[in-house]
Amino acid sequence: MVRIAALLVAFAAASAQAADAPHRIYAQELVDRAVAGHPDIAEVEIHAMPPKSADNVVIAAYNGHPGQKADPEDLDVIKTGKPATGVNKAGDRYEVNLPLFDASHRTVGGIGVAFKYKAGDDKAALDKKATDIRDRMARRISHVANLVEKVPYDPAAVSSNTLAQKLVDEALDANKDIVIIAMHAAAPGNAEYPIVASNIGRIGKHADEDDMGVIKSGKPKLEINESGDRFESLGVLHDAGGKLIGAVGVVFPYKKGDDQQALHKRAEALRGAMAAQIPSADRLVQAVPSSVLEAAGRAELPGYEGDFDHFEVDLKGGRLFLAAEDHNTLEVFDLNSLKHLKTIAGVETPHGLLYLPDVNKLVVTQTGSDGATKVIDGASYQIVGSFKHTKGADSMAYDAPRKRLYAAAGGRDMKQASTWLVELDPYTGKNYGELKFDTDKVEAMAIEEHGNKIFINVTGKKEMAVVDKATLKVIATWPIKAEGQNAPLAFDEATRRLFVVTRNPGKLLVVNADTGMTVAEFKAPERCDQVLFDKAHKRIYALGGEGYIGVFAENDADHYEELPRVSSAPGAKTGILVPELNKLFVAASPGDSKAMAAVLVYNVK
Repeated sequence: MVRIAALLVAFAAASAQAADAPHRIYAQELVDRAVAGHPDIAEVEIHAMPPKSADNVVIAAYNGHPGQKADPEDLDVIKTGKPATGVNKAGDRYEVNLPLFDASHRTVGGIGVAFKYKAGDDKAALDKKATDIRDRMARRISHVANLVEKVPYDPAAVSSNTLAQKLVDEALDANKDIVIIAMHAAAPGNAEYPIVASNIGRIGKHADEDDMGVIKSGKPKLEINESGDRFESLGVLHDAGGKLIGAVGVVFPYKKGDDQQALHKRAEALRGAMAAQIPSADRLVQAVPSSVLEAAGRAELPGYEGDFDHFEVDLKGGRLFLAAEDHNTLEVFDLNSLKHLKTIAGVETPHGLLYLPDVNKLVVTQTGSDGATKVIDGASYQIVGSFKHTKGADSMAYDAPRKRLYAAAGGRDMKQASTWLVELDPYTGKNYGELKFDTDKVEAMAIEEHGNKIFINVTGKKEMAVVDKATLKVIATWPIKAEGQNAPLAFDEATRRLFVVTRNPGKLLVVNADTGMTVAEFKAPERCDQVLFDKAHKRIYALGGEGYIGVFAENDADHYEELPRVSSAPGAKTGILVPELNKLFVAASPGDSKAMAAVLVYNVK
C-alpha cells in the first residue's frame, strides 16, 4: 500500500508547481494567501503529520521543499511550543519557525516563514509579522486533517469575493471567540446544499446527514464534539424575505458547565444578522462590489452587558468619548489606536455628548435619578458643573455658529407626560428659553448652520416639528406617514434633505426640508439609534442593532440608491463619523444578544 505521506508529497509538489491544477490541498491555499498579502516573504513552509502518516513532512510551501521531512529544529519547535528565529548564513533572510495551531489552539504542526532581510532591519517587527501570519492561518484550520483536504471540494465552486464569504468573514471578525462558521446554501444548480462559505475551506462540500436534517425539519441541532472542547449550534438560514435557503453551523469553544443555551442564542443572533443581508440564495454566491467602509479595528469591553449611547471626539487631544449608558460611565479611548484610556464615573445613564475644545470640557446629558446635565473637565475627568434645568435630557444638538446647545428634557425617562426643548449656553449653563411638547417622547434633532430652523422628531406623535431658532416656536408640523417610530435624524443642508429612520419596521425616509414631503424610502436596519450623513462622499449610514450598516448614496437631491450593506455586529446601533480622519466609529452594545461589547472602526473609502 502506498503510504499517505508519499501521496501528500506528490500532491503538495503538484500544488506548488502547477497553478492550473484542478485541486490543491488546503494548506497550500493558506500559504498562497499569506504570500499574496506579504511581498517581503521569501519562503514559507507548513509541516505537519496528517492522519495515518508516520512522518512530519512539509505539506505546503512557497519556495520551499514539499515532501521533505521536518528537521530537528522544526520538531523541537512543535514539541516545546517555543519559536526559533535567526538570520541565515548568507545574511539575506530572517527566518521564524513557530508551532502551528488550529482554531482551538491545538498544535497541528509547524510553520516556517523567511523574510527578505538586510542588516539593521527590525527583527522584533518581523517576529510579530510571522506570528500574525500564523495566527490568521490558525483561525482558518479546523484540525490537522483539514490541512490536506482538497480545495475546492467542487471544482466549479466559487470560494472568494462572494456575499456568503463576506458574511462569514465579518461575523468571525466581530466574534473573536468563535471557532468555526460554515454556511450551507442551495446554490444555483445544486440542490445538495453545499458549503458556500466557511473559515476552514471545504467550499462545495455537500451537506451531510445532520445538515440536511436541520434544513428539512427547521429544528436546530446542538452538539458537543468527541473531545468535549467544542460546542456547535447548527440552525437554519433564511434570506431577508424569510425564505429558508440553507443552514449555518457555529462552533464555540466549550468546557463542561458552559451555558449551551446562551451560546445557541448567540448563534441564532448571528444567523439572524446574516439573514438580514441576504436578498436571495442566488446572491450568496455572486461576487460583491467593494465596500465603501473597510473594517479597520476593534476594541473589546469584556464584562459590559448593557447599551451604549453616543460618541464625541477630541481631535486635538486624540480622544474618543463613549457614553456607556447602562454602566453609568463614560469610556475614553485613544482615537488612533482604540486603546482604552479611562473610565469616568459619576454620571447616571449618560446619553448625548458635546466636547468644547477651547475650554477642554465635556457636556453630558443624562437621565438618572439626578437627571441634570453634567460638565466634565477634560484634564482631570472630574465633574465641574451641572445644568439643573435640563433634567432627563437625552437627545441633544449643537448650533456651532451661535454656540447654543439644544437638549430634549423631561418626558418618559423622568416619568413626565411632556417634553421640553431647552436652549442653553453650554459654557455657562444659561437658559435662553424652553419649548414644550405635549408628548413624553422626543428624539433626534437637526439644526441649520446657515438658516434659522431646527428639525425635531416628535416621536410620540409621529411628527416632525420645525422650530424657529429666533423665537423658539413651532412654525410647521409634518406627519411621518411611514410605519414605525421616527427616531434618528440627519441633514444635508446643501440639498435641503432630511434623513429620518423609523423603528419597527426599520425604514429610511428622505424628506424635503422645505415641504416635509417624502422623496425616497428604503429598508433600514432594525433598532437603529443613529443615522449619519457623510458630506464628503454624499452618503447616508444607518447603524442598526441587526448587525449591519445600511449604506445609501445621494446621487442628487431627489435620487438615492442603496449600496452594499456592511456587516458590523449585533447591537452596533450608534456611531460617529470623523471626516477629518476619514473614519467611522461604531459602538456594539451587547443588549439582548449578549455578544461582546466593542468599539468598531471603519475606514471610509
